[in-house]
Amino acid sequence: MKFTANQKYFFYPDINGNLDLPEGERLSVEIVRPTAEERDSICWYESVPRGLGTDGAIRIRYNASLILREKTGAIKNLSVTDNAGKDRPVNSGAELAGASFTGMVALVNAICAEVCSDHITEAQKKISG
Repeated sequence: MKFTANQKYFFYPDINGNLDLPEGERLSVEIVRPTAEERDSICWYESVPRGLGTDGAIRIRYNASLILREKTGAIKNLSVTDNAGKDRPVNSGAELAGASFTGMVALVNAICAEVCSDHITEAQKKISG
């Protein structure tokens, strides 16, 4: 049996029309795959009991701080406009972890889901070379 080792690759989040932009302008995030040993510390499953507005479910929970600081590398084409109107680039997962802006939750959730996923697309295989 053979598996693909794909420790690092760039991910293009499907948020806010990002995938409709020309490739050079798209927000891209370097993903650093967790090891088998690290998986339990970055994501886990939690059951939601029946009767709390649900019929019982399983949901995935993420350690977003750890994912952004240790499993997210370079970030390209992301900036945040501060209150003075100045654009501040966000160049890494660690910088993103300390940032606050509207739309942040969707981006962080997309990154967390990607880091914890176990699916590698053909495009990712080509990118990782």
